[in-house]
Parts: sequence; C-alpha cells; structure tokens
Amino acid sequence: MSEDNVISEEYMELGPVGEIDEKDLTILNADFQSMVVAPTDWTIGVFADLLRRNKIDLSPNYQRRIAWTEDKMSKFIESLFLRLPVPQVVLAETLPGRFAIIDGKQRVNSLARFCNDRINPLKLKGCEYLKELNSNTYEQLSSEPKFEAAVDAFESHTIRTTVIKSIPNKEVLYLLFLRLNQNSVPLSPQELRRALTPGDFLNWLDEKTANSKGMKVIFGKTPDFRMRDMEIATRHFGFKLFAHQYSGNMKQFLDLTTRILTDEWKNRNAEMEMIWREYEAAIEFSYNIFQKDVFKVFADDGYQSSKNRAVMDIMTHYFSFEHVRAQSQDHPAIKAAFEALCANNSQFLSFLQLTTKSTPATSGRFHLWGEAIQKVNGQNVPVFPLPFPI
Repeated sequence: MSEDNVISEEYMELGPVGEIDEKDLTILNADFQSMVVAPTDWTIGVFADLLRRNKIDLSPNYQRRIAWTEDKMSKFIESLFLRLPVPQVVLAETLPGRFAIIDGKQRVNSLARFCNDRINPLKLKGCEYLKELNSNTYEQLSSEPKFEAAVDAFESHTIRTTVIKSIPNKEVLYLLFLRLNQNSVPLSPQELRRALTPGDFLNWLDEKTANSKGMKVIFGKTPDFRMRDMEIATRHFGFKLFAHQYSGNMKQFLDLTTRILTDEWKNRNAEMEMIWREYEAAIEFSYNIFQKDVFKVFADDGYQSSKNRAVMDIMTHYFSFEHVRAQSQDHPAIKAAFEALCANNSQFLSFLQLTTKSTPATSGRFHLWGEAIQKVNGQNVPVFPLPFPI
C-alpha cells in the first residue's frame, strides 16, 4: 500500500500529516455491514476514460500535488507495459459513478499524466526492459504502427481495484483512510477532505497556496505534495472566523470550516481574498521577527529544528491584524517575549507540544501569547473568542 517510503527532511517539516487519528472520529452506530466492498479488475482503458471524464477526483491542478518523480512514474508505466502485477487501488464511491481515491493516488496520478495530459504529458524515461518506450509520450506511442500491439496490450492490462460502495458516512471513509495507510507513509487528511468537499473554496485555496510566498517560507517550495499547505491555511481561516465553534477536535473543526466556506463561497469570496492578504502579511511579518526560527518552539535554551503548527496558529492569528503589526515593530522585544514565555511558563510550552488539540490548550496558547504581545506593545490586542482556561 505504500506509495513511497522515502521521506525527505523537508517533508518532515510540520510532520507528515495533520492532527488526526481515530480518536478524532465520531462514528456512532455506523452500519458497517451495509457497505459493499467489490474487488474487481479495471483495465487501464477504463481508468483513462474515468479520469478523462473527471469521475475520479485527483484534486484541481493535480500535477502540482504529485509526489512521484517522472522516473518513478515511468517505471510504473513500464511495469504495466510489461504486464506485471502492481499494488491494488482502493476507491470509495462518493456519488453514483464518482470516486475518491483512498489508496493508490500516486499510481492513478501517473496514469492521468501519461494517458490524458495533453499540456505536459509524461515522456517516458529510464525504462530498463522496454528501452524503446523511452522519450515517447502516450500519444506518440499510439500514433506509431510499430507500437500498436504494445499499446493495445497496455490498455487492456488490468489493475486490481477495490471499490467501496454504500458507505454509511464520511467518518467511515476517514477510518478506511487511516487504517489503509497506518503501515505506510500516511496520506494527508487534507487530500481526503479535498475529495469529500469539492468546490470553489478549495479550488481557490489550491491556487493561493501553490503560488504563495508565505508557503515557501514554511515549506521551502510549493505546492506541498501532501496538501499540508492547504491544511495550515484552513486552520488559519477556521480560527479567524469560527474559533467560537472549536470543541477540541481539529478534524471536525477543519471539516466544518471547509464546509461553511464551500457553501457560502459566493458571498464570502471578497472577504476571503482580504483574509488571505492579511495571512500572507502575517507570515512575512513573523519571518522578519524570527528569521530561520520562524514558527518553531523555543525550549532548552534554543529553537527546535521543526516548525510547529500550534506556533504557526498563534503567530499568524495576531499578526494578521494590521494594527498589531504596526504596534509590534520592536522585533527583538517581540522575539524575547516569545522566548521568555516558552522558557518561564511550562503550561504555555505544554500547550504547544503536548495536548495541543484540547480546547484548554488551544485557548490557553492563544490567550497567553496575546497577553505577551500586549505587554510589549502596551496596547490591547484582539481577544481570542474561546475563553481562557481556568
């Protein structure tokens, strides 16, 4: 089931997935027996047709979210031309005739790139046993009479495909998602959220994060192939707009944020553009203060190596307000205040590192950092909507 067991150091920034595990699920009296699990064999031709008609959700601009290199995609395509067995693909039928990928996204992405992409088609390279395929696209192979038999065999080759139908609710899909990926490189919950709640909001967010200067500060390059850039941006929008509805379950909170902004997109488009501009300004302002240590926890007299989502939440929240940025021009004092808070307040440090998702921890870190900024600036900062834990 593993897509790729090699994780780069850059990929480990922020951790490989979002804050979600089975404890976050609220599966109540789900009728698992009603699900239909149908193992079957789909031909490459069937996959190509479904992808061409957008019946399998790969997310908008799928090329930007591909983790495999062209070399690895080419090896996979060569395996299919060789008629070798490959790992199965698991799909969930979300609507009649429409599917979300639960396992096998990189394999299906590779088929989409090779069979259907006419703008930037995959040109095979590095094929070891069918060297004549190298430097050819699918269209080129299909137009050459000498490759006719090979292309016909490729299109009729089958991939074991398990289709799950009559799923009781979306929470069960998340459970399938987590269980299938527990022994391999985990997929991001944002990928599944994107498939389950398609619409203009996530299309817009995909464009924004892919071209964001701020996201390059966080990830080094964009877009992030596991959509963690979209996830952390959704966290910001959620805390900015709906913090009063946060109940300690980050998955439910991000699902709620996505659903509301998808449903209300036409009326909130201009508002979201404004929030995005302030979000970018907040990331830039945070970087100007902390430089290479931006969004990291200060502990044991030094900054930790990885960026921290909880630190990111509180920094971008307060610095997204223009008047707070204007009052916080004494960058050394702001940085010193954060370091002192981490060093001298064990509760604050635990809110950043330990029980980060609970309501008291979430509320506590926002309020304590807001009070620290206020003490430096001598002026009030916006009050975070969740009450300060007693």
